[in-house]
Amino acid sequence: MTTVAESRRAAPVPATLEATKTAASPLTGRKWEIARLNELVHSAVTGHGAGLVVRGVAGIGKSALLAQLAELSPAHRVIRLDSAAAEANLPYSALHQLCSELSHELQQLESHHRQALETAIGRRPADGDDRLLTCVALVELLSRAAEPQPLVCLVDNAQWTDRASADALAFAVRRLSSVPAALVFASRVSCFASLPELLLEGLEHAGARWLFESALPAPLDERVVDRMVVEADGNPRTLLESARSSSPSDLAGGYGVVVPAQPRDTTAVESLTHDGKLLLLLAAAEPLGDPVRLLRAAAQLGIDPPAADEVRSAGLLSFGAWVTFPDPRWRGSYYGTASAADRRRAHGALAAVTDPAQEPDIHAWHLVHSRVDPDDAIGDGLASAAAIARDRGGRPAQAAFLERAATYTVDPRLRTARAVAAADVSYAAGAADTAARLLATAELGSLGAADRARADHLRAVMEFDLHRSPSTVAGLVESAKGIELINPQLARPAYLEALSAAIFTGQVDAIRTVLPRLAEETPKGSDRLLEGVIERCTGGYAGAVESLKLALKTLDSDHEESARSRVLACLVAADLWDDGTWHDLTAAEVDRARRSGSRSVLPYFLTHRALVEIHTGHFDVARSLVAEARTITDATGRPPFPHAEGVLAAWRGEAPHELSAAAERGAGSMRSLAQYATAVLGNGTGHYARAAEATRDSCMGDRLELQGWSVVEFIEAAVRSGDRDAASTALERLSDHAFLTGTEWALGVEARSRALLREGRDAEDLYLEAIERLNRSCIATQLARTQLVYGEWLRRQGRRIDARKELRAAYDAFAGMGANAFAGRALRELLATGERARRRTAGTSSRLTPQEQRIASLARDGRSNPEIASVLSISPRTVEYHLHKVFSKLMITSRNQLHLVLASSET
Repeated sequence: MTTVAESRRAAPVPATLEATKTAASPLTGRKWEIARLNELVHSAVTGHGAGLVVRGVAGIGKSALLAQLAELSPAHRVIRLDSAAAEANLPYSALHQLCSELSHELQQLESHHRQALETAIGRRPADGDDRLLTCVALVELLSRAAEPQPLVCLVDNAQWTDRASADALAFAVRRLSSVPAALVFASRVSCFASLPELLLEGLEHAGARWLFESALPAPLDERVVDRMVVEADGNPRTLLESARSSSPSDLAGGYGVVVPAQPRDTTAVESLTHDGKLLLLLAAAEPLGDPVRLLRAAAQLGIDPPAADEVRSAGLLSFGAWVTFPDPRWRGSYYGTASAADRRRAHGALAAVTDPAQEPDIHAWHLVHSRVDPDDAIGDGLASAAAIARDRGGRPAQAAFLERAATYTVDPRLRTARAVAAADVSYAAGAADTAARLLATAELGSLGAADRARADHLRAVMEFDLHRSPSTVAGLVESAKGIELINPQLARPAYLEALSAAIFTGQVDAIRTVLPRLAEETPKGSDRLLEGVIERCTGGYAGAVESLKLALKTLDSDHEESARSRVLACLVAADLWDDGTWHDLTAAEVDRARRSGSRSVLPYFLTHRALVEIHTGHFDVARSLVAEARTITDATGRPPFPHAEGVLAAWRGEAPHELSAAAERGAGSMRSLAQYATAVLGNGTGHYARAAEATRDSCMGDRLELQGWSVVEFIEAAVRSGDRDAASTALERLSDHAFLTGTEWALGVEARSRALLREGRDAEDLYLEAIERLNRSCIATQLARTQLVYGEWLRRQGRRIDARKELRAAYDAFAGMGANAFAGRALRELLATGERARRRTAGTSSRLTPQEQRIASLARDGRSNPEIASVLSISPRTVEYHLHKVFSKLMITSRNQLHLVLASSET
């Protein structure tokens, strides 16, 4: 039976498109094409060479398919060529690329074959042009290159391959039937008439939509998404460029029209009649591509029906279920080249034919774009429709409506209030510059007390996010006090934000005396969370555990809570060792923030979610989440979050440089996580004294900064360093926390830590208990750690056979995750038991480049570095460099261990 923990470990939530583009997960919508290429590669493995042309229009995904094929061919030698338009008329320019890649094999050819190729590519003077001899020499070159391992040669942009090289390559393909080699050409046109073709067409609607939405920086109205996907005609490049070409505020949830900085060529528009041009503008201004609305608006403007035939005949518009352009990016170009007066006329007509009762948001949007002068009625309509816009297009759409509502409102007090509201939502959507401008606009007017408090709080939040320094916490506290004077209920999320910032920067002691005590008959989840965290920070762990557990249970039902209070809830779940809640809460909050377009808090949730993925053993997913968070912080002009990136680096056996550097400049959770990461790396690499020193401070305090993780690392490091007294003292604190929380994660690591300090049967019982408990959690890293230390203990008891089982399980788990340091530690222990590690063919090869595979194979066979350098025509220093990388990837320490992890068939 599969437990909940096992299902969580086995099924990570894909975070981004990049996270799912792995060898195990082919490109979106290309399952059949990948299968066809796999057949080709398989035929090469069996010694039957072949060739194939992948043909399709620009942007359809040919290059991505070749890249995917390279990933799916770990046991092959992969050579990639890329033809260029500038070299299309240079004879044998593509052959020159190929010979450069195969320079070693070229030197091994018979002299007349080598001379023929060298003459063709200009390396020796030409005595003539014997094309047949050149083609035969190319066959010999490819055959020799495929001798150590099957060869896959990928030629991108083959439509620009020079004719002489194309003829030679086609000649070679027809004569490689008994050679383990496959040649794949990607081309926009048919350029190899004698070779079979794989026609690459556009993605189906479902796959195209998934790809488009995965690349969007913020949500879009689903109807707009469908229209843009249809316009892209399944072309992946068009979809991705359309999704990434504009900021969330420009997209405005799909209501806005994105005008490119450099409009596309609109020459075809110049030949249209006035009615044709106006109809084209109407289509550009109507975001949903609704043909009924468009034709009714055209009638409002007196556009004659033949105009539709005119633009259709010119290939500028298509009429069907949607009114679509040949390319979604053309819409903004046509809109941008129209005059302001014509754009207002178009929007006015569209507003006139849109029912304000049925579609108040669409009506209000077109109406405001048809006017110039402020009008309270327009402002009211926009403000009322903002909530509908948020439901359809997320925070960016809501922000766009509120900003325009403020701009078009005449009443000064209402205008300033709406400007503050628009600033708040704009900042939530990630538009910090817009938020700052709106705040400045609001402060020019007359702000009421409530709006002044709200503006002060937003400024304090922006200041903290920009600097994340201890000095900014006081501003958050003061702004929360200001809100409390106006409305105590609204002050609670503000105080939670201040608490979260204080924990982040290590300023809890400085502010806890000013935090309020709340007494409500029916407290909400945020109330309980605030009370629990205050108790945790002032009274300690024991008094806060139960209230915090209750707060986490009631949090999800409270939909009005501040998103930033839920950031603190993620931290609390980890502090309580509640892996189930931590897993589910972070997944839900990442999804909520993405769907709503809340880019100001999304990096916080992505960081917490990445930490979850690290502890559950999904390092690749964690890496993609870290990359997504960094992309957002870069785009919004805020400092990055090195927390999860540093922890991930440590688990992968790398120094957490950026996290450590950031921690030196601050305190709080960043410093605690830096200490934890240093200890993980030290325990993985066997530098136990360094690990103990890094986390010794964590055992002295008891703060809500995930210090419990560091205590676990300290106990193992202290035991290994011989400081058992310090380990025993730290264990007492860990035990207190574990029994208070009662989770399998906490009790599992506590049992393992206690076993490190016990002997004989007591130790073994505790190791077995730890394995059993952690197996019921989703913390795969700690389960593997327990199997490792238990295996080490068994070996030292002389029970080698029993030790092998645990060590092999630990090694396989760590190797699968990519926890290189711990995998190396497990492998060394496994080898010490006398185990001959199972040979890893596909898994091993997939981690090595073709050059690394060749060097590793020669080293395995006993060749010295100078000998390998001579064989491969490289320097001994280069050999040494590559071997160092090989040892790191295969998690071994010397060339004497290569035969244990590298099968003899690998070269």
